[in-house]
Amino acid sequence: MKKNELYVYLALSLAILIPLPGRFAYGVITVLTLYILTLLGILFRKLSSMFFEYGIHCILITAMLISTSVLLRQVLILICPYMAFIMGINFYVSAFSAFVMGNLYRQTVIPVKDSIKIGVAKCSAFGAFALIFFLIRDVFGYGTITLPGTDGLNEVTLFEFNSVSFIGSFFASIPGAVILLAVLISSIASLMKHFEIIATARTEEGAGND
Repeated sequence: MKKNELYVYLALSLAILIPLPGRFAYGVITVLTLYILTLLGILFRKLSSMFFEYGIHCILITAMLISTSVLLRQVLILICPYMAFIMGINFYVSAFSAFVMGNLYRQTVIPVKDSIKIGVAKCSAFGAFALIFFLIRDVFGYGTITLPGTDGLNEVTLFEFNSVSFIGSFFASIPGAVILLAVLISSIASLMKHFEIIATARTEEGAGND
Protein backbone atom coordinates (compact mmCIF):
# COMPACT_ATOMS: atom_id res chain seq x y z
CA MET A 1 0.00 0.00 0.00
CA LYS A 2 1.35 3.43 -0.97
CA LYS A 3 1.18 6.50 1.25
CA ASN A 4 -1.24 8.32 -1.05
CA GLU A 5 -3.57 5.30 -0.90
CA LEU A 6 -3.46 5.53 2.90
CA TYR A 7 -4.73 9.10 2.67
CA VAL A 8 -7.49 7.97 0.33
CA TYR A 9 -8.54 5.26 2.78
CA LEU A 10 -8.58 7.84 5.57
CA ALA A 11 -10.90 10.10 3.57
CA LEU A 12 -13.16 7.20 2.62
CA SER A 13 -13.24 6.01 6.23
CA LEU A 14 -14.35 9.42 7.45
CA ALA A 15 -17.05 9.51 4.78
CA ILE A 16 -18.32 5.92 5.05
CA LEU A 17 -17.39 4.34 8.37
CA ILE A 18 -17.80 7.10 10.94
CA PRO A 19 -21.45 8.06 10.27
CA LEU A 20 -22.72 4.46 10.50
CA PRO A 21 -23.57 2.67 13.76
CA GLY A 22 -20.72 0.57 15.10
CA ARG A 23 -22.27 -2.79 14.29
CA PHE A 24 -20.53 -5.43 12.19
CA ALA A 25 -23.69 -6.01 10.13
CA TYR A 26 -23.49 -2.51 8.64
CA GLY A 27 -19.87 -3.16 7.69
CA VAL A 28 -20.88 -6.31 5.79
CA ILE A 29 -23.55 -4.43 3.80
CA THR A 30 -21.18 -1.52 3.10
CA VAL A 31 -18.36 -3.75 1.83
CA LEU A 32 -20.67 -5.84 -0.37
CA THR A 33 -22.18 -2.68 -1.86
CA LEU A 34 -18.73 -1.28 -2.53
CA TYR A 35 -17.65 -4.46 -4.36
CA ILE A 36 -20.78 -4.46 -6.54
CA LEU A 37 -20.56 -0.77 -7.46
CA THR A 38 -16.82 -0.92 -8.16
CA LEU A 39 -17.09 -3.91 -10.52
CA LEU A 40 -20.14 -2.49 -12.32
CA GLY A 41 -18.41 0.89 -12.58
CA ILE A 42 -15.33 -0.65 -14.21
CA LEU A 43 -17.41 -2.57 -16.75
CA PHE A 44 -19.61 0.44 -17.52
CA ARG A 45 -16.54 2.65 -17.90
CA LYS A 46 -15.14 0.35 -20.56
CA LEU A 47 -18.46 0.31 -22.40
CA SER A 48 -19.04 4.07 -22.27
CA SER A 49 -15.46 4.89 -23.30
CA MET A 50 -16.11 3.10 -26.59
CA PHE A 51 -18.83 5.59 -27.55
CA PHE A 52 -18.23 8.82 -25.62
CA GLU A 53 -15.42 11.20 -24.81
CA TYR A 54 -13.82 11.35 -21.36
CA GLY A 55 -15.92 14.19 -19.95
CA ILE A 56 -19.22 12.72 -21.07
CA HIS A 57 -18.60 9.17 -19.97
CA CYS A 58 -17.48 10.39 -16.52
CA ILE A 59 -20.91 11.97 -16.14
CA LEU A 60 -22.55 8.76 -17.34
CA ILE A 61 -20.51 6.66 -14.89
CA THR A 62 -21.51 8.92 -12.01
CA ALA A 63 -25.17 8.71 -13.02
CA MET A 64 -24.92 4.93 -13.31
CA LEU A 65 -23.33 4.55 -9.87
CA ILE A 66 -25.97 6.74 -8.22
CA SER A 67 -28.79 4.92 -10.01
CA THR A 68 -27.37 1.54 -9.03
CA SER A 69 -27.05 2.71 -5.43
CA VAL A 70 -30.73 3.66 -5.43
CA LEU A 71 -31.62 0.25 -6.85
CA LEU A 72 -29.48 -1.61 -4.30
CA ARG A 73 -31.05 0.36 -1.46
CA GLN A 74 -34.50 -0.60 -2.69
CA VAL A 75 -33.40 -4.23 -2.63
CA LEU A 76 -32.13 -3.73 0.93
CA ILE A 77 -35.48 -2.16 1.88
CA LEU A 78 -37.25 -5.29 0.67
CA ILE A 79 -34.86 -7.65 2.45
CA CYS A 80 -34.10 -5.68 5.62
CA PRO A 81 -36.05 -2.43 5.95
CA TYR A 82 -34.64 -1.73 9.41
CA MET A 83 -31.04 -1.60 8.21
CA ALA A 84 -31.99 0.44 5.14
CA PHE A 85 -33.72 2.97 7.38
CA ILE A 86 -30.78 3.24 9.79
CA MET A 87 -28.18 3.59 7.02
CA GLY A 88 -30.24 6.31 5.34
CA ILE A 89 -28.39 8.53 2.89
CA ASN A 90 -25.06 7.10 4.07
CA PHE A 91 -25.80 4.14 1.81
CA TYR A 92 -25.18 6.34 -1.25
CA VAL A 93 -21.66 7.33 -0.17
CA SER A 94 -20.51 3.96 -1.53
CA ALA A 95 -21.13 5.31 -5.03
CA PHE A 96 -18.41 7.93 -4.53
CA SER A 97 -16.15 5.33 -2.95
CA ALA A 98 -16.57 3.00 -5.93
CA PHE A 99 -15.60 5.88 -8.22
CA VAL A 100 -12.30 6.12 -6.32
CA MET A 101 -11.67 2.39 -5.82
CA GLY A 102 -12.22 1.58 -9.47
CA ASN A 103 -9.98 4.43 -10.69
CA LEU A 104 -12.99 5.58 -12.71
CA TYR A 105 -11.77 9.19 -12.61
CA ARG A 106 -8.67 8.47 -14.69
CA GLN A 107 -8.60 9.54 -18.31
CA THR A 108 -6.38 6.69 -19.48
CA VAL A 109 -8.17 3.40 -20.10
CA ILE A 110 -6.41 0.16 -19.19
CA PRO A 111 -7.60 -3.38 -20.07
CA VAL A 112 -10.74 -4.46 -18.22
CA LYS A 113 -8.95 -7.46 -16.73
CA ASP A 114 -6.28 -5.25 -15.18
CA SER A 115 -8.88 -2.73 -14.00
CA ILE A 116 -10.85 -5.46 -12.26
CA LYS A 117 -7.70 -6.80 -10.57
CA ILE A 118 -6.80 -3.34 -9.28
CA GLY A 119 -10.37 -2.60 -8.23
CA VAL A 120 -10.79 -5.91 -6.39
CA ALA A 121 -7.41 -5.47 -4.67
CA LYS A 122 -8.32 -1.97 -3.45
CA CYS A 123 -11.80 -3.06 -2.36
CA SER A 124 -10.34 -6.05 -0.52
CA ALA A 125 -7.81 -3.88 1.34
CA PHE A 126 -10.37 -1.27 2.33
CA GLY A 127 -13.02 -3.94 2.99
CA ALA A 128 -10.76 -5.80 5.40
CA PHE A 129 -9.96 -2.55 7.18
CA ALA A 130 -13.65 -1.60 7.37
CA LEU A 131 -14.71 -5.01 8.72
CA ILE A 132 -12.01 -4.91 11.40
CA PHE A 133 -13.14 -1.40 12.33
CA PHE A 134 -16.80 -2.42 12.65
CA LEU A 135 -15.92 -5.65 14.44
CA ILE A 136 -13.92 -3.84 17.12
CA ARG A 137 -16.73 -1.34 17.68
CA ASP A 138 -19.35 -4.09 17.79
CA VAL A 139 -17.46 -6.33 20.21
CA PHE A 140 -16.15 -3.68 22.59
CA GLY A 141 -19.00 -1.23 22.16
CA TYR A 142 -21.93 -3.60 22.49
CA GLY A 143 -20.45 -6.95 23.50
CA THR A 144 -21.90 -8.60 20.38
CA ILE A 145 -21.21 -9.65 16.81
CA THR A 146 -24.07 -8.74 14.50
CA LEU A 147 -25.04 -9.95 11.02
CA PRO A 148 -27.71 -8.68 8.63
CA GLY A 149 -31.14 -10.27 9.07
CA THR A 150 -34.58 -9.87 7.55
CA ASP A 151 -36.00 -8.67 10.87
CA GLY A 152 -33.09 -6.37 11.70
CA LEU A 153 -29.79 -7.36 13.24
CA ASN A 154 -28.96 -10.93 14.20
CA GLU A 155 -26.92 -10.64 17.36
CA VAL A 156 -24.48 -13.09 18.88
CA THR A 157 -23.89 -11.94 22.46
CA LEU A 158 -20.30 -12.40 23.60
CA PHE A 159 -20.51 -10.72 27.00
CA GLU A 160 -22.84 -8.38 28.84
CA PHE A 161 -21.99 -4.72 29.28
CA ASN A 162 -23.23 -2.66 32.18
CA SER A 163 -25.51 0.06 30.84
CA VAL A 164 -23.13 2.74 32.17
CA SER A 165 -19.94 1.00 31.08
CA PHE A 166 -17.41 3.59 29.95
CA ILE A 167 -15.68 1.22 27.54
CA GLY A 168 -18.93 0.24 25.86
CA SER A 169 -20.27 3.78 25.53
CA PHE A 170 -16.88 5.01 24.28
CA PHE A 171 -16.50 2.54 21.40
CA ALA A 172 -20.18 2.91 20.48
CA SER A 173 -19.90 6.70 20.23
CA ILE A 174 -18.75 8.77 17.24
CA PRO A 175 -15.79 10.31 19.15
CA GLY A 176 -14.71 6.78 20.05
CA ALA A 177 -15.01 5.77 16.40
CA VAL A 178 -12.84 8.70 15.32
CA ILE A 179 -10.16 7.82 17.89
CA LEU A 180 -10.26 4.15 16.89
CA LEU A 181 -9.91 5.14 13.24
CA ALA A 182 -6.91 7.33 14.08
CA VAL A 183 -5.27 4.48 16.02
CA LEU A 184 -5.79 1.99 13.17
CA ILE A 185 -4.52 4.40 10.50
CA SER A 186 -1.49 5.28 12.64
CA SER A 187 -0.73 1.58 13.18
CA ILE A 188 -0.89 0.90 9.45
CA ALA A 189 1.35 3.92 8.74
CA SER A 190 3.89 2.68 11.31
CA LEU A 191 3.92 -0.79 9.77
CA MET A 192 4.39 0.70 6.30
CA LYS A 193 7.34 2.78 7.54
CA HIS A 194 8.84 -0.29 9.25
CA PHE A 195 8.60 -2.38 6.07
CA GLU A 196 10.06 0.47 4.01
CA ILE A 197 13.07 0.63 6.33
CA ILE A 198 13.58 -3.13 6.04
CA ALA A 199 13.27 -3.02 2.24
CA THR A 200 15.73 -0.12 2.01
CA ALA A 201 18.22 -1.92 4.25
CA ARG A 202 18.02 -5.08 2.16
CA THR A 203 18.48 -3.07 -1.05
CA GLU A 204 21.55 -1.31 0.33
CA GLU A 205 22.92 -4.60 1.60
CA GLY A 206 22.43 -6.22 -1.80
CA ALA A 207 24.13 -3.24 -3.51
CA GLY A 208 27.06 -3.50 -1.07
CA ASN A 209 27.52 -7.20 -1.81
CA ASP A 210 27.62 -6.47 -5.53
